[in-house]
Parts: sequence; structure tokens; C-alpha cells
Amino acid sequence: MKRCPKCSRTFPDDNQKFCTIDGGLLVAEQPFDPNATFRASAPLTPPSTPPPATPPAASSPAADKASTPTQPDFGATIATSSSAPTAVLPKKTGPTGARTIVDRPAPAAPVPSAPLPQQRSAPLAKDTPSIPIPPPRAAKKSKMPLIIGILLLLLVLGVGAVAAVFFLVIKPRLNEVRPAPVATNPTKDENANSNTSVAVEQPKTEPEFVAPPNTVKFMNSQANLDGKLAEHYLDFSFYYPKDWQLDPKAGTPGASNFAKVERRLPPDFTQENFAVGWYGSKGTFAADEATFPQLVQVLGNTLANGFPEYQKVSEGPTKVNSLDGYEFRFTSTSKGTEKGDLKVWGRVIFLPTGVAGDQTGATLIMLATSLAPELSSVDDVGTKGETPVILESFRFGKKP
Repeated sequence: MKRCPKCSRTFPDDNQKFCTIDGGLLVAEQPFDPNATFRASAPLTPPSTPPPATPPAASSPAADKASTPTQPDFGATIATSSSAPTAVLPKKTGPTGARTIVDRPAPAAPVPSAPLPQQRSAPLAKDTPSIPIPPPRAAKKSKMPLIIGILLLLLVLGVGAVAAVFFLVIKPRLNEVRPAPVATNPTKDENANSNTSVAVEQPKTEPEFVAPPNTVKFMNSQANLDGKLAEHYLDFSFYYPKDWQLDPKAGTPGASNFAKVERRLPPDFTQENFAVGWYGSKGTFAADEATFPQLVQVLGNTLANGFPEYQKVSEGPTKVNSLDGYEFRFTSTSKGTEKGDLKVWGRVIFLPTGVAGDQTGATLIMLATSLAPELSSVDDVGTKGETPVILESFRFGKKP
């Protein structure tokens, strides 16, 4: 029989050397010798004060039997633990002087369990000096109220300074510049005019145009007009380059335009031309705005019948000097000419006079072809070449 000194477990195989639980080295179990003298783990010294006397108990057969020394069982195994040794104390000797040995009950067999992991504790520092606990510090007072107070003071001072500058410097100067009112006695006519105010839209007046050299001025006239042109006569003027040709048929009985001038490439090829017609108007852009898309549609259908491969490319508001108008642009192709296939670009502007109540507005029609070297697309019409001088000089005549 072998025993593990660590867990006190016993193993019946004498050939086994190590504990199967914790791996400890097994030691051989010593046989029980009844004649051997047991040594207590603590010195057996009598107490300094004798125990109190107890009256003798009545004898009984059970007590006599308990007091009779028992023969130890030599086959029993006494398990002792190295960590907690069991002390065997001698009893009082009987009348015959023989010793009676009292055994402690054998400990219960330990239940096998999984070995617990051993935790190593950190070594304690020797002679660790004690650290004195500092006294609690007084809480610091916040400086935010002081900062806010300073900012408010500066704000009040700034507002006061601005008010002082206004009332002491700026306002007196304004009073000096402002003219003094003149006391008058209004007449009856002035009182009547002041009581009734009528908002009348005044026409925009263009500054006087300074004609560049080598230009000719055209002024519209009623002398030879008839039919619709006479009915919707417009007073206007413009300057055009001297080498342009004035169409003699325009502005005559049966004509459809008040005026038409053209820049030609000999013998009879159009590079640029400019014509002025009319349309029914209400006098201002705001009053005519709703009818402009309809005018574009009607005139576009007429142009589509006379220009091959007609295609409208854009439409929208525009300006001629300071006057508001509405325009659309188109492209066309003239094929099989002596100069080959020519690209044709067109721009039409509906321009009201700007005077509310006028029943006639001007229709400005501009054409250009790829024979004009300064133009390369429809966007150049009226902005490049020689046509811009005509647009810049266009003026409505003043009403008498």
C-alpha cells in the first residue's frame, strides 16, 4: 500500500511510484504496530489548573464494556495526513496500570477531484516606505463669469461709442448736407394733381448714337407706304455700312418690310442682310410676353416654306441696347449655287417700343451665310461681321 503525501490518497499497487492526481511521489505506508509508542504532535503537559471534579457516573454494563480495553484490528489501515497529523493521546491507566490507547476515527476517503491551478502570489515588497496622504486641495474658482462680465462690458462700451459717434459726428453732417425745406403755398391745380396720381410707364430713351465713319443713316418715312405698313407705321432709324445696298422695293406700296439693307458678294450672293418689319403689340415686353411663342410659331412656318432644311435651334428673351425683346434663331442650307452648298443662319427679334399702349412693335430679321468670313455659326449673327453696328444704332423715334 502506498500513499501520496500531498493529497493523502492511498494506492494499493506497491509498484506505482507517482500520484495520478497531482503527480506527487508516493511513499510506502508503514504497518501498524500496536506495541509501538505513539508520539503526540504537541507536548503532553498537564494543564496548570486541574479540571473540575465530576461526580462518578453510575456504572452500567455499557460503560463497563466501553472501559474494557479493546484489541486493535491489525488489518485496519490508519491514514494520516502530512499537513494535519492526528494526535493519539493516552487515556488514564486502569487499576491494573495498563495503558489504554484511544484511536481517532479514520478520516473519510477523499473524493477524487480535478487539480486546482496553483496561483502564485506576487512577492510583497520588503520595507515599503509609507506614502503620506496629501491634504485635499481647495477647488479652484472658475474664471468664466469674470470673462463673460468683461466681454459684456466691452460690448456695452462699443455700442455706446458707436452711438456717440453717430449723434455727435455723422448726424450733424447729414443735417448740413440735407437741403432745408421751402415753404410754399400750393395752388388749386397742384392740390388736384397731388390727390390723383396715375402711374404712367415712360419710354426708355437711348443715348445719342455716334455714327462711325463710312456709315449711312436710314430714317423710316410714311411717304410711300400703303396697306399694313401704313396702318402699323413705326418711327425708327439706324446706321448701316456705306458699302451695303438698300433694297429699293422695301418701304414702297405692296412691300412687306419698312426697310432692308444687304451686304453682297458679287455678282449677287448674300453675306449679311438686315430687314425691319412689324407685329401687333401692346407696347411693353411684359404685355407681349404671352404672345411671343405664338409669333415664333407663325413666322417660323412662313420661313420654313422659303428656306430649305429649315430648323429652329433656340428661342428666348434678349436685349437690343436697353430695350427688352424676344428672339429665335434658325439654320438652313442653300444647295447647288455657283459657290457650292451654302449654310444659312437666321435670327429674328420681336422688339416692343417700351411704351404702354403702342399697338405696333418692330420685327428685326437678320440673315447671314457661310460666305461672310467673320461668321462660323448661328450664334455669330448680330454679334460678328458688320451687322452689329446696325443693332447698336437702332432707335425708335420720339412721339410728338
